[in-house]
Amino acid sequence: MKRFLIYLCLGLIPALSSAQNVIVKAELDSMMMWVGQQTGLHVEVACDAGQEVTFPAYRDTIVRGLEILPPVTTDTQYVNDGQRMLVTRNYTLTCFDSTLIYIPYIPVTVDGEEYQSNRLALAFMSYDIPEENAKQIFGPKENMNTPVKFYEVKGLAFYWILAAIAIVAAIYLFVRYRDDKPIIRRIKIEPKVPAHVRAISDIEELRQSGGPHSEDSKAYYTQLTDILREYINDRFGFNATEMTSYEILEHLEENRDKESLSELRDLLSTADMVKFAKFKPMLNENDQNLINALEFVNDTKIEVSPEELQPKEEETIIEEKRSKGARMVLLTAGIVIAAAGTAFFVLAVLKLYYLFF
Repeated sequence: MKRFLIYLCLGLIPALSSAQNVIVKAELDSMMMWVGQQTGLHVEVACDAGQEVTFPAYRDTIVRGLEILPPVTTDTQYVNDGQRMLVTRNYTLTCFDSTLIYIPYIPVTVDGEEYQSNRLALAFMSYDIPEENAKQIFGPKENMNTPVKFYEVKGLAFYWILAAIAIVAAIYLFVRYRDDKPIIRRIKIEPKVPAHVRAISDIEELRQSGGPHSEDSKAYYTQLTDILREYINDRFGFNATEMTSYEILEHLEENRDKESLSELRDLLSTADMVKFAKFKPMLNENDQNLINALEFVNDTKIEVSPEELQPKEEETIIEEKRSKGARMVLLTAGIVIAAAGTAFFVLAVLKLYYLFF
């Protein structure tokens, strides 16, 4: 009802003087209560929109004995189509003595000019206990011994476990730092891909890319002969990649008969003519030379057992002792982990103390 009257006054009297345009009003939720109860104090300021409103900066009390409880809030409402505003500062008050408290004028500054609210009174009453009921008031009871629950000690157990792990790890690092034993490493060895597997894969990739039917015969034969040269290099153990076709055939004839190399000789001869004499072979010749390359690889390959293609693990012992840097890393890690273990141990002891004492 009081707010409605304020809104009505703001709507009926829009053109008052500067002093009359600002209205400061204070009200309490309750003016009488028991000791220790709480009540609200609301300081309302009605002024023109846009004016700067500053409330007093109370700390813990408004007057002696009247304490302010957090939080202190401020609300702003706009009325008359936004031309006026109502700013409210809300306090929560309490008192722990039986007394009557007078709240003086509350000063509020609006655009640098001070205005004062109305005064208030607030009564706090104590409880009167009849003498015949005084014996029914008992003092504080002794602490009860309640059983310890699992959820109360699981955090304690967690700290103990961490402390134990950290201490064991620190001892291990310090031992390793002192004994200076050789370092043992386990190395996983990947088997080398057999030469014929790699060559067949490369030839198949060349076929799928359309090399035999490409218009650039020189590029096709260059790729095909490069694959064969790398295969011969790995399979027969001589540097075929740096040799001419004649030199390659000459080295191969030392281990194989000439008739078995006739197809390879035709392939290398055709490749030399394409690369150096600008010869244009037929498409069926390109396909046949690709087949000849595959047959040569299959005829000369060395079979490898499946066990040899499996990865192997070997232990390598480094005979040299640890370097100074490695020893410092071990020492530093041991100190850090030992400090962490000590911290966990202290936390576990503190939780144990608070739990049982």
